[in-house]
Amino acid sequence: MRIYLVRHGETDLNRRGCYYGRTDAPLSPEGREQARMLGQFFREISFSAVVTSPLCRAVETAEIILGEQMIELCRDERLCEQDFGIFEGYTYSELMNRYPDEMRAWNQDFSGYRIPGGESFLDVRRRTEQFLSEIKRRAGESRRETAVLLVAHKGTLGHFLAACLGLPPEGYWNFVFDQGCYSRVDLEDGYAIIRKLNQSVEDADC
Repeated sequence: MRIYLVRHGETDLNRRGCYYGRTDAPLSPEGREQARMLGQFFREISFSAVVTSPLCRAVETAEIILGEQMIELCRDERLCEQDFGIFEGYTYSELMNRYPDEMRAWNQDFSGYRIPGGESFLDVRRRTEQFLSEIKRRAGESRRETAVLLVAHKGTLGHFLAACLGLPPEGYWNFVFDQGCYSRVDLEDGYAIIRKLNQSVEDADC
């Protein structure tokens, strides 16, 4: 199974440097252009499935990529970005002024601290692992080569790839997912093989 990983296109909140997960921000004009470029690149690939976070920035990115291809999107809550709770919509400097005690606790235990009203880093890893287990099961049951497109977020894609390689949660930090780029991991005989990582679509092959 070939799995293509795509982060949603840019939003205005990305441009402002805000923390946001469940805030349902639409794509910016630049984000839509990033998705169109990816759509041009992927136009020759016949996807057997397209799975996306249900948040509109991911769904919109997937829809633009697919264009006129008649493929039904599967929206999976497990691919949502981390819920930042009371931190949603603020920049780091704004948070340090508004929630100094909570930010101190978060900085001291980044993985385990559950943001008030939201999730912890480890919460996201656990639900991403559940999603990966299902994908692995499907790969094991398939008797033919398939291509799957995952459109999600920096957080869930990082956890997904780290889990694919059996890395601890901190392995998340080893990967970059820039907007307008794609990555590819192949599941073969129970192994995860990285074929592409944060690849620009310019002068690239699948």
